[in-house]
Amino acid sequence: MTPVSREVAGTTYRPTPEQRQRAAALRRFNWLYVYTPVIVVSLVALILVILLLWGALSPNIEGTSAFVSGLADVIIILFSLPLLALCAIGPGALVAMIVLTVRRRRDPQAAALLDRLHTLLWRLDNMVERVLVKTRELSARAAGVVIRVQARAAYLKTLFNRIKGVFIRS
Repeated sequence: MTPVSREVAGTTYRPTPEQRQRAAALRRFNWLYVYTPVIVVSLVALILVILLLWGALSPNIEGTSAFVSGLADVIIILFSLPLLALCAIGPGALVAMIVLTVRRRRDPQAAALLDRLHTLLWRLDNMVERVLVKTRELSARAAGVVIRVQARAAYLKTLFNRIKGVFIRS
């Protein structure tokens, strides 16, 4: 399925053999390292969810609660692994920075790598800071809406209770 020719602005474009090879190599790479792992992980997750639903919705089978509990534990563990990998970035970067700082004194190439690592960590810090600012801004807005709705509900409840108290004497 390599592109043989393509209409581009009224002219026919024919890719060179090198461009075709790069396109084929890119397709192979995508299928091997992107699409296949995503498909496999999705299928495993789908199978686990189907098993969980089947186990939860068939209560007549003996041992169903243990099966559902174990399967839920497996699902939680599988979904926690990527988060654990994300949590390991900080300590890993710290260890790398310490090692590169020690090597920096001896090797100029390690100094350049350490500078790139610092730049990457500064960018990550800026991204986290932007997320925090946006979260504070949005949470303040959401809290304001919730507080106003609750205040109106409390006002209406008190109003109806007082009106009810006028007509019904206890």
